[in-house]
Amino acid sequence: MQPDNQNKSRRNAVAVHQWLAQERGKQAYRSPPKAGASLAKVMAPLSRKFGAGKSGLTEHWEDIVGPRFARISHPVRFLGGREGRTLLISAPGPAAALIMAAGSTIIDRTNSYLGPGYIRHIKVMQTKMRDGHLAGTKQIKSTDLTPAQSEKLKLSLENVRNPDLKEALEQLGRQVYAKKRD
Repeated sequence: MQPDNQNKSRRNAVAVHQWLAQERGKQAYRSPPKAGASLAKVMAPLSRKFGAGKSGLTEHWEDIVGPRFARISHPVRFLGGREGRTLLISAPGPAAALIMAAGSTIIDRTNSYLGPGYIRHIKVMQTKMRDGHLAGTKQIKSTDLTPAQSEKLKLSLENVRNPDLKEALEQLGRQVYAKKRD
């Protein structure tokens, strides 16, 4: 009796597989696209038209707050959401008090760039002054070379024919020599 039961179960299994192969429905739909890809299609034109959020704000920071505040501060990020965003601004030491004093003006100018009501508050994060200089200013290093270094640099650039390239390489060489002295 057992061999008959085994044969019967095999025949049933084969019949089930054949039936499934013939009666299967359509293949499942492919998975939906990632939300990021769909969102990018919508956000790219809006970003071109209305600005790029914090990155666009960083690019136009001097136009928004003026050269005085742009030298001593920079936008860090947006905080908050529905009830109103807060712009976090980084400024060294005592400059933070100046930024806070001009807070309403900065909010108005920022909202004129980002859209009405986008920023409701500002928060200033105090940072350290870098090497005694204000944020946003560049420290000028001395690139004076000794006569031997200058001669060596000129000899190494003798074969360069393009004047723009030669000038750029000479500036780079001066900076390299200046770093070696530091």
